[in-house]
Amino acid sequence: MTSTAGSDGTFTLAAAGDAIATRPFAVHEDPRFQDVIDRVRAADASVVNLEVLLHDYEGYPAANSGGTYMRAPPRIADELSWAGFDLFAAATNHAGDYSHGGMEATMRALEDRDLAYAGLGRTLADARSPAYVETPAGRVALVSACTTITPGTEAGEQRPDLHGRPGLAPLRLETRYVVPEETQEAVVELSENLGLEAVKDRRERRGFRVPGENVDAFTFVNVGGETHLQFETGDEFAVRRTVTEDDLAAFRRQVAAADRQADFVVASVHAHEGADGFKNDRSVPPFLEGVARDAVEAGADAVVGHGPHLLRGIEIYDGAPIFYSLGDFFMQNETVTRLPAEIYDRYGLDPLDAVPADLFDERVFETAGESEEGADADDTDEADESPARIGFLSDSGYWESVLPVCTFEDGDLARIELHPLDLGFENGRPRRGRPFLAEGETANRILEGLAELSAPYDTEIAIEDGRGVVTP
Repeated sequence: MTSTAGSDGTFTLAAAGDAIATRPFAVHEDPRFQDVIDRVRAADASVVNLEVLLHDYEGYPAANSGGTYMRAPPRIADELSWAGFDLFAAATNHAGDYSHGGMEATMRALEDRDLAYAGLGRTLADARSPAYVETPAGRVALVSACTTITPGTEAGEQRPDLHGRPGLAPLRLETRYVVPEETQEAVVELSENLGLEAVKDRRERRGFRVPGENVDAFTFVNVGGETHLQFETGDEFAVRRTVTEDDLAAFRRQVAAADRQADFVVASVHAHEGADGFKNDRSVPPFLEGVARDAVEAGADAVVGHGPHLLRGIEIYDGAPIFYSLGDFFMQNETVTRLPAEIYDRYGLDPLDAVPADLFDERVFETAGESEEGADADDTDEADESPARIGFLSDSGYWESVLPVCTFEDGDLARIELHPLDLGFENGRPRRGRPFLAEGETANRILEGLAELSAPYDTEIAIEDGRGVVTP
């Protein structure tokens, strides 16, 4: 990191998590909402994860989505710019929700407004390239990539004889299931008895391989599927995920290149995966720690994570802040105006008669008959405050986050202020999902929880006047 700063030697960076903004919000004058906007605007540069696609339904809905089929009207880009954001991370699991048409419409909406974005491009080289913004305090770069990839949404590489493909900048994962030797022998025997070893032999003789398959590891053939399960022998049972070497090397190269071209570099990683086989929880998978630390070593001044909709811990690594997840900044996925037939069918609703309100009643706050069922169905790591709610986003933690403002002096991190945010979990659907500065017990609970999550990284968070403070 060779950062410099403006004439007074100071640079400030505000960072936000997932912006699932689907409705105009500049009309609101609530003081606690305006306080959040003021803090974003006051920073020299502000980065946010654009978790929506900006389009008017020009693209065809994909057969598979990242969850909710994301859509926001293009003018939401104006709203986010009004709020003070000037750097947009766009590599998310929702990039392909409306196929390539949705990607291209999103890029046009950002480009028409001259907004800097990274992680999404018309080719793989474009998607991986840094975006830059000029500020009075210096030039700032953003490099963005995603580990949670809906199949087919990766950008394609350009060739001399054929153009590339629109998509996101991938950090593809290789998953290994580690089992003791006796279990490995049983799995191999099962594969032999099912005739799958013969299938593999025949496939290999004919020169066929599954993309990304490691020929040195035992694979269990997934008949009819695009991927196989890979097993390796170990001392104990474990699920290990690693980023493919080519993708990780490409990410490092772009961060290093940005470090030579800008005064400050922000690396953004969208990852829903947790530790072991979990997803959308507060645990940090080892591969994500490795990616973040690699980015810092390559020249990133800050690493901003998002994806699981929950806060994760903060690490100060080699003088750079790593936010493993900043949770949600906006959460307005309940007011998407149209949805394709596939998602209605997924929740057992009639695709011809149901409307979005029916879908979100089922998906977001589905109720269970017994509280025990509600607790089991929740895929987060904390018990739901209202056990009868078992649907997606039923944990109040999905509606609480922080806005960090990092201050650098002469290129070194001097201070992080953590402003706790309340997205209105208990409010009705039309009103929840917009960030307010949290107060009182809510603010303390958010900050104390984040301090506990950050303690394993030896990061101390002091709570002062309703905000968190980290002093390296």
